[in-house]
Amino acid sequence: MKARAELEVTAGSDGRQRMRWTASPPVVLRRTGPARAHLVAAAGGPLGGDELELRIQVGEGADLTMGSAGATVSQPGRPGSGAARWTVVADLEPGARLHWTPEPTVVCDGAELHASMRVRVAEGARALVCEQVWLGRHGQLGGRYRGALSVDHAGRALLRHTTVLDGADPGLCGPGGTAGGRVMTTLLGAGCEPPPEDPVTGEREDVRWARHQLAGPGWLVVAVGSCPLVPLVPLVPLVPLVPEPGDLAAELVV
Repeated sequence: MKARAELEVTAGSDGRQRMRWTASPPVVLRRTGPARAHLVAAAGGPLGGDELELRIQVGEGADLTMGSAGATVSQPGRPGSGAARWTVVADLEPGARLHWTPEPTVVCDGAELHASMRVRVAEGARALVCEQVWLGRHGQLGGRYRGALSVDHAGRALLRHTTVLDGADPGLCGPGGTAGGRVMTTLLGAGCEPPPEDPVTGEREDVRWARHQLAGPGWLVVAVGSCPLVPLVPLVPLVPLVPEPGDLAAELVV
């Protein structure tokens, strides 16, 4: 299956934001606030062989918090179908802000998922990107995951980061890999996004993390945990994803 969705957010002269989008199941979008949207899965998966894509454009001075209505569960497809592919491309114009905070991605036994996120941040814009991957459902070892995160700032490369996980690979799960942890979280701040206040490195309640300052305006936190409930929750106060009462009037502007 191939599917693509596009979302454009612009700031109007009246102070309200306008969203325009196109969607193709299973990549479906729903507006949940004046500056908030959610991905809604219209089918299971992604399954092996699927190619899914989302493109986001956040205009000058606009603000977008992007979440998801539930976890993404990657499952194996038919024999020989190959890996599932999930690509996200986000472009931020000057003064724009993006908070990308979807629910976790679960990679089931026998599944293979190649995920790619490319973020282009203009001067004066800011982005917070949080990705969490769980290896397997309860009682599973988990499948194979390859995640690529690419970030440019003001036309220059800021980050090229790749994560490879495999719950059935002793090398990747050993002391030189996740050391038995089933959950990995990547948290990125780019542009003028402030870093978390926690120490640069640390260990807390079955989660270990390290923060890296990038060679430019940005930082990266990588955390590994053995429990899906705790990684990075204490590290960053994410924007609430439930619409507030004051959101309803602005939500009518599309």
